[in-house]
Amino acid sequence: MQKMFLPLAALLMLPACQQAPADMQTTERTSAATVAEWNAATLKDDRRVLDLEGGRNFRDLGGYRTADGQQVKWRTVFRSGTPANLTANDYKTLDKLGIRAFCDFRANDEREAEPNRYAAANSDIEYWTRDYRMDSGNLMGVLMGPDAGAEKSRATMTAFYRVLPEEQAEAYREMFHLLAAGKTPLAFNCSAGKDRAGTGAALLLTLLGVPREAVVADYALSDDVVDYRKEMTESAAMNPAYAGLAKLPWETVEPLLASDPVYIEAALDALAKKYGSVDAFIEKQLGVTPAMKKAIRAHLLEPATV
Repeated sequence: MQKMFLPLAALLMLPACQQAPADMQTTERTSAATVAEWNAATLKDDRRVLDLEGGRNFRDLGGYRTADGQQVKWRTVFRSGTPANLTANDYKTLDKLGIRAFCDFRANDEREAEPNRYAAANSDIEYWTRDYRMDSGNLMGVLMGPDAGAEKSRATMTAFYRVLPEEQAEAYREMFHLLAAGKTPLAFNCSAGKDRAGTGAALLLTLLGVPREAVVADYALSDDVVDYRKEMTESAAMNPAYAGLAKLPWETVEPLLASDPVYIEAALDALAKKYGSVDAFIEKQLGVTPAMKKAIRAHLLEPATV
């Protein structure tokens, strides 16, 4: 977030304690309330979740209003969980969307266990991955320790989110660079579609100017879209991460599979504390220049509809 300009009163050399006229304050409150009301409604828009036979948490980020009166374009950027179970019919649906780029945030072993066959086999799609492996040893140690339980798991997830944006900076950097280059429609995914992908979505919506309450609500929507307990059980045979979790008591595992607003709030607050704002992190650590930000907004935003 850039530094705020001086208030109008200061520019006019008025006393610092003088407030804006009542009608101006009312207009600003009404505008903010209208945006909030719109975003709460569009969260459940029928276009939000793609009707895919084998998709996991495959969602459109369109429709959200920004604070400056614009709107995120529909069918331009998507967030998702593993695409390994997409069917032939799903492929046809995605073909119609004309996806040009796919950013896969998953580690090597995740992609090997649940490959993205759709992107890998489509020469028209720029499929981005990176070479890394996730170390779950510390996490499993916490989950199987003497004080394991829901409270410990929730605290562990909150702490994880405070460092997640920086740990995944390389992935988010590539996503923003592709968007700045106009590689849309673009989809990005992780395994569950809620942590790495959810944080990527939060960063992108923040850059676009979507108010924070809508950013958090989009993150939390995963709990309504996916039955993660069922997904964990069904995926345990293929996914090593789910296999380990499936052996633990559900009350211990549940906070790990939740999209608790506290988690994404912790991530955004940590960035603001360290860098001054989320926008500053995006600029300094992800290399998104003002010109790139302008290009991303041009590609992804349009005038708000009535």
